[in-house]
Amino acid sequence: MKSLIAFASVVALSVVPAFAAEGQVSHQSLNKMGLSGMKAMTDAQGTQIRGLSIAVVAGGTKTTLPGADAGSTFLAAGSGKGTHYATGSSDSESQDSLSVSSGHHTTTITITAAAATTASAKAH
Repeated sequence: MKSLIAFASVVALSVVPAFAAEGQVSHQSLNKMGLSGMKAMTDAQGTQIRGLSIAVVAGGTKTTLPGADAGSTFLAAGSGKGTHYATGSSDSESQDSLSVSSGHHTTTITITAAAATTASAKAH
């Protein structure tokens, strides 16, 4: 008997959301949230603002050598109607030299490390 009551309770609670307005928040719920003046917009009104999203990109580079470090970062954003695109880029370069002497000869070795990155994003 307990199993039957538990099963009936689960079924009853599962059916309750089906009786709510299709995808709509009730006026009573809006009142409880202090949003009693809210009204649903038409599909035509929704079409005017759909797709107003934001595109954001970020990135950076870093080069490291024993005697030198370099780095850079970027952040770019694009938002608003028709400008859902963002792009950014950065580069960095480190350079270090090493000199080796042997008798009358000195040899200098220069080491360069470079890095570059570019990123872009498009929001729909």
